[in-house]
Amino acid sequence: MDEQRVTQVIDLLRLAAERERLVPYKRFHFLFDKASPLRTRYDVLETAVRRLAEPRWVDYGALLASENGLPGDEFFSRIKATRRSEYDRIMGVGTCGRSVTRRRTLAEAERARVFAYAQQVSVAGASR
Repeated sequence: MDEQRVTQVIDLLRLAAERERLVPYKRFHFLFDKASPLRTRYDVLETAVRRLAEPRWVDYGALLASENGLPGDEFFSRIKATRRSEYDRIMGVGTCGRSVTRRRTLAEAERARVFAYAQQVSVAGASR
C-alpha cells in the first residue's frame, strides 16, 4: 500500500469535511500518476476512508463527487455492506440501487453525518 497516497487522501477528505466541502473525483485522481491503475487508487481510497472513521458509523467517501454531484458506486457498495438496514430503508429492499434521487438522499444524509463528525473530532482535538 502506498502510505504517502493514503495520507494525502486522508488529508484531502479531512480538510473537506472540516470545511463542509465536497471533493471532485478529478481532484482525487490528480493525487496519482496517470499510469496508476484504478484498482490501486480505489484501494488507497478504501484504506483512507477506514482510517478516518469506521464506515459503519461514518463514511468519508461520501465527500467525493462526480460530475452529477454524487459519490461513486464504491460508496454505495460500502454503505450497503456496512449499514444494510439504512441502505434498504432509503434505496428500497431488493432494488438495483440506481435511483438517482434515492442515491442523492443517501449521499446527502451521509455528508451531513461526516460534517458533524468532523466538527466533533475537531473540537475534541482542540480541547486536548
